[in-house]
Amino acid sequence: MRVTNVGYNHYHDADFFISRPNGSGDYLMLLIKTPAIFTINGVEHRADANSAVLYNKGTPQFYKADGAQFGNDWFHFLPDNEEDERFITALDIPFDKVLELDSVAELSVFVNMMCYESYSENLFKSDSVDLLAKLFFIKLSEKMHMSVSEDFGTWHKKLSMLRTKIYNMPSNDWNIDGIAHELTASRSSFQHMYKKIFGTTPMNDVIASRIERAKYLLSSTDYTVTHIAQMCGYSSDTHFMRQFKNKTGMTPSEFRAERNNEKR
Repeated sequence: MRVTNVGYNHYHDADFFISRPNGSGDYLMLLIKTPAIFTINGVEHRADANSAVLYNKGTPQFYKADGAQFGNDWFHFLPDNEEDERFITALDIPFDKVLELDSVAELSVFVNMMCYESYSENLFKSDSVDLLAKLFFIKLSEKMHMSVSEDFGTWHKKLSMLRTKIYNMPSNDWNIDGIAHELTASRSSFQHMYKKIFGTTPMNDVIASRIERAKYLLSSTDYTVTHIAQMCGYSSDTHFMRQFKNKTGMTPSEFRAERNNEKR
């Protein structure tokens, strides 16, 4: 990795504007510290502070301040070989896109160090800048994918607790709108994440929990089928019997008789 130019904590006035219709002749990494506007593929994108943009070689570069000033860190670079190109590709950092981050402070430290090394008299400064640039991209990739990972982890924890509650309390009036409201999530995002994590829908789990509870009660009690239906959250014993047979291949009475025969 060869860093050809680097700048740390540069601030410009409100009229700052970059216009490079043919790109800069190399790759450009920007850390955005103030609101800015980027035009990428003819479309304007507003970048908040704590954003990043990785320009591919040859991509036109148009960006400007969106407020009183424009602040950023930046460095231009060229891969030295195919290995460097594979390194960038493997980190899954998209080119020519505004990347929203929680903070650029940690990444800015690496640019600061690269800047110091570039203008130093250190014997191995080029090697140091190369390693710092690679570490920068590793940390950028981690920050990008950590937010996704953390979001998934948060969903997994919340939905695992919900699923346990469903199986422990099958008689509850479970419905998608009520659960989504309790989780402060939209119907679609809740159902999507539930299916992604558990491989089934929430209502399929509700049905499975009720059938499992019904099988236990049919095997271990003398309660009537109507009473068991109520205990498992069904307002209609007809609906319960239809669903039970659909899932087990037997009516509740047939299931009870078979289990009673097994006990003899």
